[in-house]
Amino acid sequence: MSGDILVNSRKQLNNILSQDKPSIFDETLNQGNSKLENKLDDKDERVLKFSSSICDKEKLFNCEYCTRSFLCKEQLMTHHRTHMGEKPFACEQCGKAFAEKSNLNEHRRTHTGIRPHSCSWCGKAFYRRSHLKVHLRRHTGEKPYTCDVCQHTFLHKEQLMTHHRTHMGEKPFACEQCGKAFAEKSNLNEHRRTHTGIRPHSCSWCGKAFYRRSHLKVHLRRHTGEKPYTCDQCGRAFAEKSNLNEHRRTHTGIRPHSCSWCGKAFYRRSHLKVHLRRHTGEKPYTCDVCQHTFVDTSSLQRHKCQQICHSNADTIHDGHIIQGEDMDNKQGNEVQYFFEVV
Repeated sequence: MSGDILVNSRKQLNNILSQDKPSIFDETLNQGNSKLENKLDDKDERVLKFSSSICDKEKLFNCEYCTRSFLCKEQLMTHHRTHMGEKPFACEQCGKAFAEKSNLNEHRRTHTGIRPHSCSWCGKAFYRRSHLKVHLRRHTGEKPYTCDVCQHTFLHKEQLMTHHRTHMGEKPFACEQCGKAFAEKSNLNEHRRTHTGIRPHSCSWCGKAFYRRSHLKVHLRRHTGEKPYTCDQCGRAFAEKSNLNEHRRTHTGIRPHSCSWCGKAFYRRSHLKVHLRRHTGEKPYTCDVCQHTFVDTSSLQRHKCQQICHSNADTIHDGHIIQGEDMDNKQGNEVQYFFEVV
């Protein structure tokens, strides 16, 4: 009798286990998952609300002087200083002032010498991260700022803004001594050296000094023989781009520089300048041996190379060389020394 009861109990237990109804553990697990999903949904909803609030804030704080907009009011107030000229943050060492405290902190590194931002390509270090960002474009070749007039591209926005002045004819930087104006302040600073006589850029080959670094760069090509600008029609190469542009006129036949005295036209302005001296009689180049004067440097250099100043038998008259034997044998026929510019 007891054995039958045991068999019946075992059958009832198997029936319970074989039923498809969810167990208490499954119900608990499902309830936990649903609660977790609800929590995640709530979190996603909060993130979306936060993101949308940021988008709304971008439109709330707009600058009344320009088209820029900001996330918070503090950023807008800081930006306003650029329009008002306010610079409340001054350097304790040199007194230079800034509109933003972050710019002051970066400036202080110029006194300490700390350059925390280094280039991974060449190792050059910078005081500011923004300077490194611009520098990296020299390695990558990126020029994200394009002129809408001539499509010329630039490394940073300041170069583009300065370039725009060449199209508009704006020259806001004028020399206090002679009144000559420039589109860039750096060009004005270099020009001032023509008044002071300071030539900080000297050639390591011959010692010749220049007012501008760009002039030294071009001069160095005379020593290295580098001529990076090549004519696409005849293949002739030049050290300066301006010389290439003037050379191209020999193919087109355009002579834009004409003499106001006789009407003769030239490919280059420099050729016209030398030609005008024939009308004015100006001879600005003087030989330091015989004190004779010449209309151009080429004539003076030829004069020195021939070493005619050391011969007592030679006579120089009005830019022409008359040798003593020619005076007797050729009855004073003059041998022209300087060449005529085409």
